Amino acid sequence: MKKFILIITSSIIATGLISCSTDNSPQPEPMPKIQNSDTLKSGWVQSSLVLSAAGSFVPTLFDNAIFTADSEGDIYKLDPTDGSIINQFYVNRDLSSGTGVSGGVVFVTTKDAYLLAVDKGSGKVRWQAQLPTVSIEAPQATSDIVVVRTNDAEILAFNINDGTPVWSYQKPIPPLTLRVKNSFQVIGNEVVAIGLPGGKLALLNLHTGTPIWENYIAVPEGATDLDKITDIGMRPVLDNKIMCVASYNGKIACLDAISSNVIWQKKFSTAQGLVIDQQNVYAVSQDGIVYAFDKATGAQIWQNKTMQYRNMSIPVILGNGVLVVDNDGYVHMFNRNDGQEVARISTSLSGGVSYPLVRDNGVVFQSASGYVALIKNY
Repeated sequence: MKKFILIITSSIIATGLISCSTDNSPQPEPMPKIQNSDTLKSGWVQSSLVLSAAGSFVPTLFDNAIFTADSEGDIYKLDPTDGSIINQFYVNRDLSSGTGVSGGVVFVTTKDAYLLAVDKGSGKVRWQAQLPTVSIEAPQATSDIVVVRTNDAEILAFNINDGTPVWSYQKPIPPLTLRVKNSFQVIGNEVVAIGLPGGKLALLNLHTGTPIWENYIAVPEGATDLDKITDIGMRPVLDNKIMCVASYNGKIACLDAISSNVIWQKKFSTAQGLVIDQQNVYAVSQDGIVYAFDKATGAQIWQNKTMQYRNMSIPVILGNGVLVVDNDGYVHMFNRNDGQEVARISTSLSGGVSYPLVRDNGVVFQSASGYVALIKNY
């Protein structure tokens, strides 16, 4: 008999909603006034999409166009210069995630647990493959393989031409896990890095699914299943043979990507993600504090608590700043050197946003409220 797995969202835990009462839940302080020494602006906004699960639909750049989708089954091809719709297809299926793109195909998953390969010229479904359970994480595709992750933490690879299964990878998982939407990263055309429930990180051969290495970033601790949640709910980040990652209720760490040896680690909790530049690792903790750590040593460079308890997004680098979006749609920019907030704008990107698409002229986000927007720094 298949073991029942309870999946919960990290935001439920973070806001205290898993308890019977929320009266004592921490509340954010009023946002402080800032001088706006830098300038943020919405370059363009596309509002044709419907409400969709935050983070499950990720805009993807391919052949100088942005592809994305929404939960009602529409797939969009957008002009990256102004956000206008170049093409739009309706696949007549309720979608749970998207999009991956390779060659002439757009990949999405459905709420009845299928992976669809949709012709990006005609909108016709070329093939479909049934998944063991639903996937709420956007597929990622290379020139010959598309990779998906299902809700029970199984990773599957399919041939992009005909949907033939290539390999699958799954490890035993705890009885209580997070509902994650950004947990793996295809790197080049060689490997895929995967964050797993229980604090394990794995690097797999992309073409065979064979583990190159597996390592625990954090070990579950505590008296109850809730206490023991230590999932990696973010895409591992690779930078010059250093891989950095963080877990919920566990640690943030940087490893040697070749050997998996831990270079440094610190106690930390997040399911949002992190970003790296030449000197630092930037991360947002589960309670909304923005941190910078020295990439080589893990020493804390700065922290900013002004947006604590505001359900912040994964950070992304834009110019000399670190950009995050809060649940109300405010976009905040923090100076990379000292952590001071230097710019803030109100946008339509409310309800949570996707993994960011970084462009030369800005960052593209898709929100749960049905908007796709380009945020620019002048």
